[in-house]
Amino acid sequence: MRILICDGMEKSGLQLLRAEENIQVDAPEQPTLEEIKNILPECDAMVVRSRTKVTKDLLEYAPKLKVIGRAGSGVDNIDVQAASARGILVMNTPGANAMAAAEHTLALMLALARHIPQATQSLREGRWEKKQFMGMELYQQTLGIIGLGKVGSILAKRALSMEMHVIAYDPHVTGDAAIALGVELVSLSDLLNRSDFITLHTPLNPETRNLINSDTIAKMKRGVQIINCARGGLIDENALYQAIVGEQVAGAALDVFAQEPPGDNPLLELENVIFTPHLGASSVQAQNNVALAIASQLINFLKNGLIHNAVNFPAISSKDFEKIQPYIALAERLGNLQAQLVALIERVEIEFSGMELLQLPLQALTQAAAKGLLDPILAEKVNFVNAPFLLKERKIDLIASSTSETTGYSGLIKLTVQGKGAKCSAAGTVLPGKEIRLVRLYNYGLETELEGVNLIIQNLDKPGVIGFIGSTLGKYQVNIANMHLSRTAKNDRAIAMVRLDEEAPSDALDTLRSHPDLLSVQQVRLPSN
Repeated sequence: MRILICDGMEKSGLQLLRAEENIQVDAPEQPTLEEIKNILPECDAMVVRSRTKVTKDLLEYAPKLKVIGRAGSGVDNIDVQAASARGILVMNTPGANAMAAAEHTLALMLALARHIPQATQSLREGRWEKKQFMGMELYQQTLGIIGLGKVGSILAKRALSMEMHVIAYDPHVTGDAAIALGVELVSLSDLLNRSDFITLHTPLNPETRNLINSDTIAKMKRGVQIINCARGGLIDENALYQAIVGEQVAGAALDVFAQEPPGDNPLLELENVIFTPHLGASSVQAQNNVALAIASQLINFLKNGLIHNAVNFPAISSKDFEKIQPYIALAERLGNLQAQLVALIERVEIEFSGMELLQLPLQALTQAAAKGLLDPILAEKVNFVNAPFLLKERKIDLIASSTSETTGYSGLIKLTVQGKGAKCSAAGTVLPGKEIRLVRLYNYGLETELEGVNLIIQNLDKPGVIGFIGSTLGKYQVNIANMHLSRTAKNDRAIAMVRLDEEAPSDALDTLRSHPDLLSVQQVRLPSN
């Protein structure tokens, strides 16, 4: 396996990767886009920071790529949708550099309040201008934090220790969680209206782009000061410039810009704006933490299949990994079976039952079932990441539901597939010892393995049918490995699931289908253990 490090990595992370057998690491220094394109076709993984832009076009050069690792939290320089459509996992390292980002925010806020960069420059130039740099204390000032995630929470604790009043806006955080932190959760309008300092700690997405704009700035307290150590693009920089010139905003401290480097950005000309060149995560400890985190995540995924901190696939913890593996195989095989029984699939319903299942990441099982459904019918590569996208492309509706109630099983997965004029349901479970079993097919109760070549035969429940099946297969030299039978409560219809050592020839299938009491004969091939 080959890993391309595009934007550099701390020695500790490189050592961890290079210590692994069967992993080759390419770590060119500041590679150009053309150099990346030349190496990428042979790579199974790539690691980027903020410099390299992973676009849809760049991914065209990566036919073998399985995973993109972002050594940091933000993934706005990665086209996650394009990666997902190609079945490429995207991982980041949230929290590994949270302390560095929070401390840098606090440093900028103090520097902004006390005019430290401007006073330093004035003194360098031989001036002694005490009155010009009259500052503001943070004590008893109101800090408004937009985004109360890991960085925002760390910052809140430090601001509270400095006896600031801390309020926060985050639609994804509960009031109880904010109270436990000692923070007042408010609306965005309330935060804008009350804050003396406003700091941003949200991801960049369509909802947050230009969150600070002329309209939101107009709602702010006059003389507010703004800090952004999160992502460039959260602030409409032209609107901020106009607000500072018009004295609605007293000053700003920016570590990030919509365009980096910022070029001739007019904000650079303002005396009451201070800057750093995207240094939020640039501490020795943070870079070491990020390097070790992304290196260990890549190793766990490439060598063990363990997924951690993926932004386009449900995370599976080490604790859950052993429990969920047989259920992933079950979900995939149920989908695989259904795809071979129902033509022109239009709708898929997945039901998860039992407390054992409800404790696991069900989205991973849903995507496993989707992969199983598509594998037999598509020539292109299908995996757990791109399967939902491929379903949508084919306008196949997928609905998942769950319940804690189940009869006789600690965990049950039921898959119901609707096609053109046909409908089929199949349910399976995992027995002690991680053995996968099919326990229901159509309306018949069964208990059989889900593997290998199988004939699924529905028939009228009459004497001689089973004998005819056996003699026909014997005639064509097809050996039966095992056979499972079931019938309806009325004893008028039955089903046989016949496991074969090898596929039955078409002549054998035609002979079976010629019998008047055999209603349907379907041959399916499932993965073998």
